[in-house]
Amino acid sequence: MRRDPKRSDGKKTFSDLLRSALELFASRGYHGVSVPMISKRANVKPSTFYQYFSSKDVVYEKLIEEAFDLFSDSMNNVDDNDSYRIVESFITSYARFFSDHFLHFRILHEAVYLKRNLRRKLEQILRSRVIEKLLPNAHEKELRVASWFVTGPIRFAGIFKSLLGERVIEESMVGDFVEFIVNGVDPNDHVLDERVFNVDVKPLAVETSSTKAKLLQEAERLFGKYGYRNTMISDITKSAGVAAGTFYVYFESKESILEELVMSTNRNLRLTIASVIKNFTDRRDAEIAGYDAFLRFFLNHSNMYLVVRQAEFFNPNISRNYYEKIFTSYLPPLSRAIELNMIKPLKPENLAIGFMGIGHFMGEDLVVYNKTSAEQIKDYLSLLGKYFLKGIGSERTRTSNSEK
Repeated sequence: MRRDPKRSDGKKTFSDLLRSALELFASRGYHGVSVPMISKRANVKPSTFYQYFSSKDVVYEKLIEEAFDLFSDSMNNVDDNDSYRIVESFITSYARFFSDHFLHFRILHEAVYLKRNLRRKLEQILRSRVIEKLLPNAHEKELRVASWFVTGPIRFAGIFKSLLGERVIEESMVGDFVEFIVNGVDPNDHVLDERVFNVDVKPLAVETSSTKAKLLQEAERLFGKYGYRNTMISDITKSAGVAAGTFYVYFESKESILEELVMSTNRNLRLTIASVIKNFTDRRDAEIAGYDAFLRFFLNHSNMYLVVRQAEFFNPNISRNYYEKIFTSYLPPLSRAIELNMIKPLKPENLAIGFMGIGHFMGEDLVVYNKTSAEQIKDYLSLLGKYFLKGIGSERTRTSNSEK
């Protein structure tokens, strides 16, 4: 049977357009890509693009669907009661999805941020295939905390590595995550200091009288309320009550004020956490107290949590610098804690990323998507502390035994 050359060419053009769109959306994000850009990369005219797709959104939605299906197919549905096997299968599968489908990972990561319904679908897969298998009889609060603890490390590893331009999650990281999640970090029988659940974090005293401070304050409010993309420089100057040209006395661009906001938040967050954890000599206490300070800081500055998240999609370099500073600050105290036998001898770099991942998704849940009161933090951290010290495996055994 003879092949129809027109049909064959059409399939190739369709494939070229789809691949070009995949590469561009993965590297530049949804808002940084246009139909002419996709067409140029595929070496066709924009009019040819419209023979296959009616708009940029149509091809983007198709790629999201592809990415979600790849993710769903990658998540092995382990039919096993062993905690170690469930966690190992999930962490390994997620790392493989990241490494084998990096461009689709990038697209899915941004799409989950842009589309809350997609986020809910992804969270439901993780809950049904991983969390509920680990804790089949748990109540809702336990499931939420377990979700941050079990899925946060590997999910954040993907985010962090993609910001660094790395496309592989190493086996050593997979192994350390599994050990940490199943068995915890506690090498003996540490009991958390009760003070870690009641740290004192006051709102920062922010200088608001200068023109620059007013511009920063209004940028924070507007970025948080309307989004970075939907806020114009003229909106910032109008809200600050200054002339339009005054903005450029202090900042080169909208991007530069975003960077200053994000990096000042980074400094203030690290100072706040440092002021809290200095009161604890044991690093295990300090880690939970640090989470407490982290949550209370962003509950006082919820707009800035949103601004930090937005920066990742509009200027990845800002986000990379933000997370690298936090990552670097973790390493010396973790190494010291391992030497003192406060924490199991896992690789400090892997633990740092794992701990950051728990905080990242805990903050998203409790600060961005749900309005959590400061009074509720203790309940969540009490549960997290149990997982953190002894792992999800021991907690599952305890829960199962209590059902008998």
